[in-house]
Amino acid sequence: MAELGHPEQAFESFHIAGTNGKGSTAAFACSVLRAAGTRTGLYTSPHLADFRERIQIDGRWVSREAIDRAARRLLDSKTVAEATYFEVATALAFVCFAEAGVETAVIETGLGGRLDATSVVQPVGTAITTIQLDHTDLLGGTREAVAREKAGIFKSGVPVSLGRIEGPALDVLLERADEVGAAVQRLGPDADAEDVTVGEGGTVFTYRSARWPSGFRLSTVLIGRHQADNAALALLMLERARPRLSEEAVKGGIASAQIPGRFETIRSGEATWIFDIAHNPEGVATLNRTLRVVAPPRPWIAVVAILADKPWGDMLAGIRAEVDGLVVTQANSSPEPRRWDLKQVGRALADAPGPEVRVVEHLEAALATARDLCGTGTVLVTGSAHTVGDARSMLGAR
Repeated sequence: MAELGHPEQAFESFHIAGTNGKGSTAAFACSVLRAAGTRTGLYTSPHLADFRERIQIDGRWVSREAIDRAARRLLDSKTVAEATYFEVATALAFVCFAEAGVETAVIETGLGGRLDATSVVQPVGTAITTIQLDHTDLLGGTREAVAREKAGIFKSGVPVSLGRIEGPALDVLLERADEVGAAVQRLGPDADAEDVTVGEGGTVFTYRSARWPSGFRLSTVLIGRHQADNAALALLMLERARPRLSEEAVKGGIASAQIPGRFETIRSGEATWIFDIAHNPEGVATLNRTLRVVAPPRPWIAVVAILADKPWGDMLAGIRAEVDGLVVTQANSSPEPRRWDLKQVGRALADAPGPEVRVVEHLEAALATARDLCGTGTVLVTGSAHTVGDARSMLGAR
């Protein structure tokens, strides 16, 4: 950042961490800011199909020309050869935001928070969505350890907004916030999403907070009870820094927020397709809850590819408990060192209770198999961002 002239200081920022939901929360926050007339930047990860998804300016992917200009600046720096992929991606985003005259950026952490490249920003508000066990090899094997890493985004005097986090993990977050002198507000005690209705067209809920004690109804095209919580957390975070935020901007921003691959539903012919990245056991549990509420046409045939370093046994058991058929496969874009062994997966599933399992090595063939099996039912594509991104591309989604 120093070599590049500190582009991260050229704009105001909000910083979001958490195990699940941070991408949706960031998308909601950015959409509300944009509806309020702010020139916005949004930095999220990973991307599904195109790197430019990670860097959005006023709701649109950054242009290839802007990426090229930023890349040339990075390549001229002395330290770029030592940087990781994510550090380079983050630097590209910050340069693009600065050059585009972004006023406020919403930044999602990549992993953890304490050592995350995005933590070079000095935000005006931070949020943590959930604390679950994921990336335990790097973040620790307990929720308290994970919370400690996520709390690394807290800055002195910068308000903290917390999702529905309880127990020892909450204690860790509160202790760290107290240490740095950051005021804390929580979803539940300080603001909430109430009277939630979930359907195939989206989610409707009432938002209440100290700013709006009487509450008002909001709707989003994103589907699931958890999306009401993500939207509410985004609003709670924004309220402290934007005390004059209008009800009109909130309604418009929540309604227009979009992020692909989160229970994204597409009709194609007689079949229904649902894309959900659900890349850890908690994501699978959330997916299952949403499936039961929305109840798309049956049978439900799942196409699943999971990275080898995830607890794929538990994830598959959760998916298999809900669906009528399972097709396990390999995502084309999965990094070679992280690809699961399909033979091992097949053996593990052979004697496990549940519906029929088919092992199809290539994703395109797996999608065709699932389409044949579902008839007028639903194909669910899940397991990782690689799986969803590759499948969406094959089916022509953008």
